[in-house]
Amino acid sequence: MAIAAMDYTIVSAALPTIVGEMGALTMLPWVLTANVLASTVTVPLYGKLSDLYGRRRLMQVAILLFVLGSSAAGLSQGVGQLIACRAVQGAGSAGLISLSYMIIGDMIPPRQRGRYQAYISAVFAVASVGGPLIGGLAVDHVSWRLAFYPSVLLAMITLTVIRRNLVDPPVTRGIVVDWLGATLLALGLAAILLVASLGVHEHAWNSPVIVSTAAIGVFALVWFVRQEGRSPSPILPLFLFRNREFSATNVTSFIAGFGLFLPLAYLPVFLQISLALSATHSGLLLAPMLTSSLVASLVSGRIVARWGRYRSVVAAGSVLLGAGMALLSTMTVSTSPAAAAAYLVVFGLSMGILIPVLILVIQNAVHPRDLGVATSSVQVFRQLGGSTGVAVFGALFNARLAGILAARLPQDSPVSGLEVSELVASPAVVATMEPAVRNVIREAVALSSSQMFRLAIPVAVAATIAGLMLRGLPLRDVLPDQQRGSARSSEETWAEPTPPSPGEPS
Repeated sequence: MAIAAMDYTIVSAALPTIVGEMGALTMLPWVLTANVLASTVTVPLYGKLSDLYGRRRLMQVAILLFVLGSSAAGLSQGVGQLIACRAVQGAGSAGLISLSYMIIGDMIPPRQRGRYQAYISAVFAVASVGGPLIGGLAVDHVSWRLAFYPSVLLAMITLTVIRRNLVDPPVTRGIVVDWLGATLLALGLAAILLVASLGVHEHAWNSPVIVSTAAIGVFALVWFVRQEGRSPSPILPLFLFRNREFSATNVTSFIAGFGLFLPLAYLPVFLQISLALSATHSGLLLAPMLTSSLVASLVSGRIVARWGRYRSVVAAGSVLLGAGMALLSTMTVSTSPAAAAAYLVVFGLSMGILIPVLILVIQNAVHPRDLGVATSSVQVFRQLGGSTGVAVFGALFNARLAGILAARLPQDSPVSGLEVSELVASPAVVATMEPAVRNVIREAVALSSSQMFRLAIPVAVAATIAGLMLRGLPLRDVLPDQQRGSARSSEETWAEPTPPSPGEPS
C-alpha cells in the first residue's frame, strides 16, 4: 500500500512540471487516465485469480509490473512514452492496493476488519504525506525523473518480504479461468473510458471515432453479460448484483470516485500557477489533506469496530466530500496557502472515511469465496468513476480556461494567438511571462479550478443519497475460516445467499 501511495502522490506533485517540460499540459488528463484505465481493467482479474490461486502469486506479479512501469517512466523521452509507462504502473498498482485489502479480509473477522483496514489506510496516508514532498524536492532541486524511483526501491524490498512471509493456500485445481469474459470486460471498460476522454478532449461526440468506440464498448459489455451468465467460473458473477449491499456499495463507490480523484489531479496545477508556489511547497500543502485522511481512517475504523455498523459513517464521509468541494470552489489567486490547506483537510477526511469503509461493507456482504471479486469490484467502480470524472471535469476546466484566456489576454500581446497548452506550458514558463499575461493566466486557472470544484458538489450529494441506500447490516465477529464452515450448514450466515461454486455442495 505504501508503494502505491508514494508513487501516486510523488508523481502527482511532479506531473505539472513533467508535462510542462514536454510541452503538453493539455495531455495531463491522458497521463492520469492511462494509469487509472490500466488499473481499472486489470483489477477484476486480480480479484478472480487471487480467489482461485491465492494472493501471494498475484502480489508478486503486481510488484514486478509496477517496478517495470516505474523504471521505464523515469526514462521517458516524450509524453507518449510516459503515458504508456504510466499504464503499466497502473496495472501493477491495481494489484498492490486491492490485494492488500483482500489479504486483510482473509485474516481478520469482519467486526474487527475496519480497524485493520484503517491501519492499512493509515500506511497509505503516511506514505502519501512524504510523497508530495519527495516529488517537489526532486522537481525543484534534481530532476523530475528521480520522482519515479523511491517507490521502486521500496517495491524491491517488499517483494523480498512477500516471498518469504506471505503463505498461499493450496492451488485450486480443475477450474478454468473465464479468459473470454475477462477480455470482454477489459475491452468494454476501456471503451467507456476512451469515449469519455476522446469525447471531451479531441473529437466531437458524433464523430466516427467516438461512435465506433462506443459501439465496441456496448457490444463488448453485452457479450460479457451473456458470457458471465453461462460461464462456470465467471470473472464477475452476476448473481452478486442481486445482493443489495453489493450493488449499493458499488454505486456509491462510482459516484464518490468522480470527486475523490479531482483534487489530486488538478490541485498541483492551481497551487503552482495561480498561487505561484514551487513544486515543493505545493507538495507540502497536500500533506494536511493526507494527514486528515489518516486520522479519519483510524477513527472511522474504530467507530465501525465498536458499533458493528457503518451506514451513518458512509453518509458522513459523503457529506464531508461535498463540504470539501464547496470550500475548494471558493479558492482564488488571493487565497492564502494556510486557507488552502484547511480546505484540503476537510476533503481528506472524506477520503479517509469512504475508501476503507466501503471495502469493509462489501466484504461483509458476500460469501468468503467471493471476497476477492467483491473487493476488486469496489475498486473498479471507484476508478471508473474517477477516470470518467477527471476526463469530464478536465474538459470543463480546459474549455473554461481557453475561454477566459481568449477574452482577457491583451490584444497586442505576442502570445494572444497561442494555444492554451503553449500559454500554460509549465509553472516555470508562466513565471517568466510579462506581468500582464502572467496575471491573466493565474486568474484564468483559478477561475477554471473554482468552477470545476463547484460543479462537483452535486456529485457528493448523489454519493450521500446512494450511501443511504445501504441497509447497514451488522458486522460479523467470526473468522473467515469459521464463516466458510458455517455457511455450508446455514445460508442465514449471509445477508443474501449466493450460489455455490461448480462442484461445491449446495
